[in-house]
Amino acid sequence: MTPSEKSIVKSLVAVAWADGTVKAPEQSLIDGLLWAFGASDEEEAELREFAAKKRTLDDDLSIDALGAPDRALLLAHAALLTHADGKQTKAEEKVLAKLVEKLGIADAEAKQIVATARERAQKLAQRV
Repeated sequence: MTPSEKSIVKSLVAVAWADGTVKAPEQSLIDGLLWAFGASDEEEAELREFAAKKRTLDDDLSIDALGAPDRALLLAHAALLTHADGKQTKAEEKVLAKLVEKLGIADAEAKQIVATARERAQKLAQRV
């Protein structure tokens, strides 16, 4: 995994904890990213251990080294993650808004990224 990919996954773990638990659909999305990013066995073990403890954006967001494309990718995956269990809670909405602020993504761009992710999540839910 690249350092950017590892930062994205760690940041997504903090988003997954937004409602106080990491449920199976959220864990599945993170597992899929570990596979897609080509995580080694050691990296998977490290990130699973990281994910086992409650994480927050304030304490665990790791974005300093992320460029604009990676920030947009993180937001898109975070938006998908908040819909992973079929519904987006108020806590997840709040953490997503906070993430947008911390990422420094302009409102118009953020709204488009989140809307596209919501549409994709809804299409996926219809298939399952």
